[in-house]
Amino acid sequence: MSEVTADAEEILKRIDDAFFALDDEWRFTLLNQQAAEVLEVDQDAVVGEVVWDEFEAAVDSTFQREYERAMAEQDPVSFQEYYPPLEAWFEVNAYPSETGLSVYFRDVTERVEREAELERLQDLLESAEQVAGLGGWEIDPETNEVFWTDHLFDLLEVEEGEAPPLEEGLEIYLDEDRQLVEDAVAEALESGEPFDVEARFETSSGEVRWLRIRGTPQNEGGEVETLLGSIQDVTERKEREQQLQQYQRIVETVDDGIYAVDDDGEFLLVNDAFCALTGFDREALLGSPASLLYGDDRKEEVRRLVDEAASDGRSAATIELEITRADGETVPVETRLEPFSTEEGVGRCGVVRDISERIEREAELHDRIEQQEIVAALGQRGLEDRDLDALMADASRLVAATLDVDYCKVLDLDADREELLLRQGVGWNEGIVGSATVSANAEDSQAAYTLSVDEPVVVEDLSTETRFSGPALLTSHDVRSGISTIIGPSDDPWGILGVHDTTAQGFSERDVAFVQSVANVLGTAISRRRDEAQLRDSNERLAALNDINTVVHSLSESVFGLSTKSDIRERICTRLADSDSYEFAWIGDEENGEVVVTAEAGVEGYLADLTLPLDGPPDERGPTAQAHLTDDVQVVQNVQGDPQYEQWQAHAREHGYSASASVPIVANGEQFGTLNVYSSRPSAFDEEERDALERLGSVLAYAFASVERDRELQRERNRLEFMNRLLRHNLLNSLNVVSGNLNLLEGRVDYEVSDQLETATERTRDMIEFVETVRDVTRVIGSNSEQELHPVDIGAVLEERVERARQSYPGAEFNAPDPPAVDVVADDLLGEAIDNILANAVQHNDTESPTVRVDVTTTGEEVTVSVADDGPGIPDEEKRGVFDREATNLEDPDSGFGLYLVSEIIDSYGGSIEVADSDAGGARFDLTFERA
Repeated sequence: MSEVTADAEEILKRIDDAFFALDDEWRFTLLNQQAAEVLEVDQDAVVGEVVWDEFEAAVDSTFQREYERAMAEQDPVSFQEYYPPLEAWFEVNAYPSETGLSVYFRDVTERVEREAELERLQDLLESAEQVAGLGGWEIDPETNEVFWTDHLFDLLEVEEGEAPPLEEGLEIYLDEDRQLVEDAVAEALESGEPFDVEARFETSSGEVRWLRIRGTPQNEGGEVETLLGSIQDVTERKEREQQLQQYQRIVETVDDGIYAVDDDGEFLLVNDAFCALTGFDREALLGSPASLLYGDDRKEEVRRLVDEAASDGRSAATIELEITRADGETVPVETRLEPFSTEEGVGRCGVVRDISERIEREAELHDRIEQQEIVAALGQRGLEDRDLDALMADASRLVAATLDVDYCKVLDLDADREELLLRQGVGWNEGIVGSATVSANAEDSQAAYTLSVDEPVVVEDLSTETRFSGPALLTSHDVRSGISTIIGPSDDPWGILGVHDTTAQGFSERDVAFVQSVANVLGTAISRRRDEAQLRDSNERLAALNDINTVVHSLSESVFGLSTKSDIRERICTRLADSDSYEFAWIGDEENGEVVVTAEAGVEGYLADLTLPLDGPPDERGPTAQAHLTDDVQVVQNVQGDPQYEQWQAHAREHGYSASASVPIVANGEQFGTLNVYSSRPSAFDEEERDALERLGSVLAYAFASVERDRELQRERNRLEFMNRLLRHNLLNSLNVVSGNLNLLEGRVDYEVSDQLETATERTRDMIEFVETVRDVTRVIGSNSEQELHPVDIGAVLEERVERARQSYPGAEFNAPDPPAVDVVADDLLGEAIDNILANAVQHNDTESPTVRVDVTTTGEEVTVSVADDGPGIPDEEKRGVFDREATNLEDPDSGFGLYLVSEIIDSYGGSIEVADSDAGGARFDLTFERA
């Protein structure tokens, strides 16, 4: 379950109404426990099922029609409907979106039944009192004689005749009511004031009925001359009033507000719950217009809804409106109106309830869902979008709009933790985003306080804040309240996300959590970019290391075949400039006290407008001069930030590089200049890369020295060859002539001198053989050199060189079980021999991921190192010639000249090298050494 879904379910648990959500395929995506209980379904089982499949009785019903109308018109719908399978009435509110439908409903069966009972009672009230026939009467106060009109006899169900005297006439009333009428008549005769009383009497058939007795004295001269009156049968009205009282008692048991209004819109009835809701006393409401609560502006709308309900046969009309309480506070309510007939027209009876909490829940749910959608969208942006500033700008805008605040900002903490830059934000004065800063460590700084705590900092009123003071950035914008929180981990924060408003206010926990969630999204995006940058830097570093190691190996093979230093310089610079890791390279040598370019590639005329003197003050010497003078590699990781590079920074920008390395070309204390390499990678030339470049500098030095030695050897060879020719063409020819002449004398000299002739002949042959021997010696003397061989731990060399090969060729796999610690007869060139064999196994392998295996076997006198690969192998007809110097092209670094060098090195140790097929189908080289 995702975090967003979990949050949504937690919210739904706190919703009183039953709730479920459908997607645009009418499948359940969510429902709360209340919904599962009301619908009598398994909460988990229905998720993912189509609602019409689960509730077939709802097909083609009001439920389906209203839901489909809501989705089609994208407008909320509200209705009440009966669902037969559950034998229940439901009140439904459905809210559509582009992706589905959110449905809130509640079981209102009890309420509907109550309303049906009220409707039955209302039907009784609809037969509002009918005006009965009036019977008139007159009393003479002097004689107490009573006169009745004819209709009064009918009304009282007595035979027409003379009316009985007053005392007898009062006897028609029931005993408990008679005194009331007597007192009313006596009071009227005495005071001259009219009266109006109601009393019961029993008819001849035994029926008890209610009469309304009204009397009006006729005064003349301050005395009552006569008392005129009427009697009206009000039995039906009294019964209706009794029913109304019963109705009143019923409605008082209902929690919802109940009211009834007449055709004029005046309140006829209200219950205590209605009075509590509105804040008005019952007496203040009864007889007052209903518009007292909702205003005249909605009077016609309410009447129209009631009329529509009455005209189209609907049982009720439901509307939502705001009423104004007695204290002036407005309250959102939902009222359900039902019409009833009166003599004057159509009145209405209604049930009303406060929906503030529901609206707040709906608003909270809407806001939470909106916030979750924003966090999710920003999170997705953080995964996909590489532009952090665009992400921060959008986050600022969305947070400010969602929380309805004036300002939002993203502060970027600098590397020294001294200040924070207003990197992105909304609402701020023009021109300060991207330039304004606030202190990150001032004691009274809000930013410093935020960075020092783990929780979001909420400010309700900055003017009364005691924890810190507001920075000028906030006070200058009249900020009063806000939320600020760290972006990134608290132990290594990236910056701060803040929201601010010019009104003093509190913020809900949901608002604070929302700001923190957005800060987490930004922190994750920044961390991802950092990780990607580190991975990119690591890949670039490995690629550069591979490049430089490849260059070292290939140049080690090729430069020793070049005849001049100029050729070597050009080869080195070209190969480095052509690699993906370096922009350009050049080699400099000392001339007249300064460094001058002797070869360059990738750039033309780099030092055309610059001089690099070697005799300047130490603090003014550049890296190249320092390397030349100290014989140490000089590296500048950030040319724009290194004071040592200040005078060349504009030059660096012009040529587009960020880091440089100056490598002395030194071997055995003899220097041959400096190699200078430049890269656009920030922080290039780490320790491993520097070591590789240092090895390259040594290789170049040995190559330059080799060229000089080769020249000396060549001169020596020329001299020896001259002597050889001199011996051959002069001495040897002369000796051959002598030998020939001596042979001619054989048998022609006296016996006495024959021994001397033989001696001369033998001595001549000895001289010829001696000259031949000298000739053979001169053929190889130029290639012989003195070597000081000594014991070398072959295991340690293999571990070092295999690890170096892994770093140089990260795409290859090197399997090298722990080699034994055993000494062999060798010298310092043993590592170079192993390097070339390992490099050859990878460089001549055409598989995507080359695999190389290194094994060591020992005997009592020998140690054999086997290096096997899974490449294309070497044809049998080519195996015998791979080590011959004549088989290599010295101009091609990849021609296999390294194998010739390996062969020469192993041979100088008194060992041997052979090539065979590996078990994987590639080649296997077996290097055999003498044990020390």
